[in-house]
Amino acid sequence: MKKTISLVFLFVSFIFFAQNKSDIGKLYLGISFNEDQFNTFDQSILKKVEGKLIQILAENGIAASGYNNGLIIEPNIIINNNEIVEGGMQNINVTKITLQILIKQDQTQKIFASLSKDLKGTGKTTDIAINNAINSLSSNDSSISNFIEKSKSKINQYYEQNCSSIINRASSLEKTGQYEEALALIMSVPESASCYNNAQNKALETYKNYQKKNCNSFIKQAQASIAEKNYSLALENLTQIDSTSPCNTQSNALIKSVENKISAEEKKDLDILMKLHNDAVSLEKTRINAIKDIAAAYYKSKTLPSHTIIVK
Repeated sequence: MKKTISLVFLFVSFIFFAQNKSDIGKLYLGISFNEDQFNTFDQSILKKVEGKLIQILAENGIAASGYNNGLIIEPNIIINNNEIVEGGMQNINVTKITLQILIKQDQTQKIFASLSKDLKGTGKTTDIAINNAINSLSSNDSSISNFIEKSKSKINQYYEQNCSSIINRASSLEKTGQYEEALALIMSVPESASCYNNAQNKALETYKNYQKKNCNSFIKQAQASIAEKNYSLALENLTQIDSTSPCNTQSNALIKSVENKISAEEKKDLDILMKLHNDAVSLEKTRINAIKDIAAAYYKSKTLPSHTIIVK
């Protein structure tokens, strides 16, 4: 019944998000490190970069809280020089680095802006010196603020100019059965774009067609789980079936056949979910969350081997 619980949680999270006015219109970026960075630098250094970027983005009206739209910020650390200075009880490392930052759309590889910052740090080890160099990065730096504003402007301009072609491309992908890629492409349109509502409507339309394609598969998986008396797994599949799906009647019948065979806690979660399915407003919000999950899964599955995405 884990799926039911998670679906309910996603719905509650969506309500909280929608009511937080400070988040309305924000852009969302995933944080991406290439493979070379992972092989070269300690995880603590990458975490330091990640934390700094999250802070800087947040202070400039961009949230790094989800990778469901393919917009990413890609940092790259370059060590320019490392000197060991003798002193007192121990030697000190003086390390000069360049932090390169790209903001781009992962699916199209469209680069919106880039920035290079030269930083210097000291410490008893090279890693500590690099950490201290990164820590010196300030969100109050005018070059960083200008970089963020330039990125936001270019992202908005790109989607304003290309929104129709993006939706048309998604329609073409849908016609060839590539629903996941179509949804991922549509969800790349940021909330700040004037065509955002059109994109969301298209996403809901595509999602319903996706459901029509996949509902029989969910039913078969559920039936197999019921035969094995794995009722929680059966419900996990059945609760993924949308009420507009042609399999909805069969899904409801199967749910009723197993609802007396699950625990009281699972039954409580199921009742909450079914109430959401019966409310039009709640159902649409649940669908949007499901679409975001599909988009996120698509981007993660298609991430180039040379890149790793940090999903917040």
